[in-house]
Amino acid sequence: MQIALIRLMTRDKYTLQSFTNFPLFSRSLRDFWGRRYNLQVGTVLKESIFQPLSLYISSRMIIALITFIVSGLFHVHIVLAVFDDTSSALSTFLFFILNGIVCCIEAYMGIQLPQPFGSLITHVFLLLTASMCIGHCTREATYFSVNVPPLYGNQWIPKLPIPSICPK
Repeated sequence: MQIALIRLMTRDKYTLQSFTNFPLFSRSLRDFWGRRYNLQVGTVLKESIFQPLSLYISSRMIIALITFIVSGLFHVHIVLAVFDDTSSALSTFLFFILNGIVCCIEAYMGIQLPQPFGSLITHVFLLLTASMCIGHCTREATYFSVNVPPLYGNQWIPKLPIPSICPK
């Protein structure tokens, strides 16, 4: 609705770019980071780092790894500036290095997995490594009290009774 509203209000002079492009359909990690997740930041990294470096460096894999390193440094800055958590800085940086290395391996191997299997492998990898990047959010004691999940604790939502066979 927002995309349509922006186009109507500006008479097609401006469009609102979507934040994601169905990341659950990613068939590879390169597809996830390059074409599906966080499109605004991906566009900024592509236009400000990847494309200018491609004029000087011929290897696209090295340029991609440098781009992941810069993205990792940005995220480390957020961890240090917002959360003041020096213990999570290294793991956050390693998350992006690891994802960059795996993306380079995917590009080098050139294997295209079928849609359901590729999506499963991609998201299992992301779930296994996500704690490296967002662990500081889950360990922060005040995070969930300040950022309460939507509809948490609402009384008007019907709740099923807990079965008697469940341990207390």
